[in-house]
Amino acid sequence: MKFPKKLVVYAMGIFTGVGIAIATLSGAADSVIPYQFKDGQVISADTLNDLFSQIKNATQGYSSEADLNGVWTCHTYDSSDGAGITPNTPSANFSRDSSTGLFALTQNWTFSSNGAALSTSPGARLGGILNNITGMCNNGTGDGGFTAKMIESSLMLTGTTAGCTNGNGYVLPINRVSPYKFRFTQGATVVSCIANNQPPSIPTDLTASVGSGGVSLSWTDAGGSPTGFSILKKSSGVYSQIGTVGSGITTYSDSSGVVGDMYRVKSSNTNGSSLPSSAALAK
Repeated sequence: MKFPKKLVVYAMGIFTGVGIAIATLSGAADSVIPYQFKDGQVISADTLNDLFSQIKNATQGYSSEADLNGVWTCHTYDSSDGAGITPNTPSANFSRDSSTGLFALTQNWTFSSNGAALSTSPGARLGGILNNITGMCNNGTGDGGFTAKMIESSLMLTGTTAGCTNGNGYVLPINRVSPYKFRFTQGATVVSCIANNQPPSIPTDLTASVGSGGVSLSWTDAGGSPTGFSILKKSSGVYSQIGTVGSGITTYSDSSGVVGDMYRVKSSNTNGSSLPSSAALAK
């Protein structure tokens, strides 16, 4: 059987790692699979490995409660039709959401002590408005307080006072959308949480051009307020950092670079580093 020449070339690119793909990222929280490709593009082995790693992480979920450490903005959407329900009482702070038409509650979830402690503000019992008709979750400061433990992608919460769980704990089956977003259902609600502090987006459109002075790299800042960029070069099958540049700089020159060298770039800020960009082959 004969295969189209173009298909053979694409396959060689995938399995040898010399294929080049241009990836974009709309936001670190948006998806566990951050890269997007255009028709006809070849995916490098390096980028393909990243995709498999991200898919594996999505399937396995968060490895421990420590992965959740920090502040998250959580939106609770209630399926109740609102009949007989007075919004904002008592202290549940549910109100009609203009975009969905549902009753909704916005909270800050703060995981501390390496993720083992959770406080929610404003405090409210999980499960929806009806769970909050007779009171709210209160640990004495007006916030909901819990101990937290991740067991096989389920978040187990125990109230630090009886008011938080009404005498019972919660088991929340977490759906890991990305390292910076998760959601779950509880009672009559869907809860979606996004991390407040995220690393910047993956740099895009990386090119590597060979000239008399070595290899000149150029890329696009995809957003997320990076404070700098790290340049990675592949040697003996491993990418190592060869240099950095500051915010607003999207070029780099590798004087030792030659035809066939492979490069990637990642962005960083005080919250951490992005995934590396798709690979660029110097030519």
